[in-house]
Amino acid sequence: MNISAFKTRFSSKSKILLVLSSLIYLTSPKVIAVNIDSEKLWAEQLRDNIVIGEPIDLPLVGVKANSTSGTSTENTFFSIYTPHSTESPKGAIILVHGTGAHPDWGDIIHPLRSELPDKGWATLSIQLPLALPDKKDDENLKTVIESSVPRIESALNYLKSNSYKRVILISHSFGSLMALNFLQLKADSVNKDGTPIISAAIIIGTPSSGSVAPLNSSAMIEKIKIPLLDLYGSNDLDQVIRSAKARQTAAKKAKNKSYRQSETIGANHFYNGLNDELVSYVSNWLKKIFYPQK
Repeated sequence: MNISAFKTRFSSKSKILLVLSSLIYLTSPKVIAVNIDSEKLWAEQLRDNIVIGEPIDLPLVGVKANSTSGTSTENTFFSIYTPHSTESPKGAIILVHGTGAHPDWGDIIHPLRSELPDKGWATLSIQLPLALPDKKDDENLKTVIESSVPRIESALNYLKSNSYKRVILISHSFGSLMALNFLQLKADSVNKDGTPIISAAIIIGTPSSGSVAPLNSSAMIEKIKIPLLDLYGSNDLDQVIRSAKARQTAAKKAKNKSYRQSETIGANHFYNGLNDELVSYVSNWLKKIFYPQK
């Protein structure tokens, strides 16, 4: 099956599920415990249909997650790795999808993971913890976010083992809370040469709820010093737009001179119809940050 046929097969139903789960989260800022069964279903659907990149299972030892059959321990999680296709690499990118989604989601995630390698960036798009539809309290929301930490760390280790010294973290929607949580927890972590373990980050359509981390995005941004690009659309979800000023203020409190916030005119939460523009903007920002003279 080619990629267009595969995307047609899954996109309509999947987008409905994601929109509904996003609305549940954003109108009532509560989610759910980790859903291994849905993760396995996504992996089964995707594994044999990847056209660009290769499916890999990254190690994750001793992490427990809820299953319909009870609590189980999973040793790996599904990811898609796409090496750089240029003569020399600029670095690698870890992609963190939004709630209810998967590592090859048609909007935002697939365009970034499949097109950035042509611009010198390897991509590693990882399956993040998913939520169960019958748990809706804030503590479970925190659990989902906290469960993402060892996954991002495993992805980082994989890229470092493949000799990528510069690693960027790019996230969307609820995944941005996961990314920001990882960044604030690892704010003082450095490589052997003293550089931050994550060189820069891009958050797209970032929500915020509650007053403290990891539910409140601005509370976490206050602790982040690395270059950070904060993107959202003029037609984004209300919670994303309303919290934009707070995110900007938090970056000022952090004295992060490499923080930039940009509103994309005409874009909705999924950048429908504007994915090419998104890839171009992301690529140009990375070039400006790391290759300002070229």
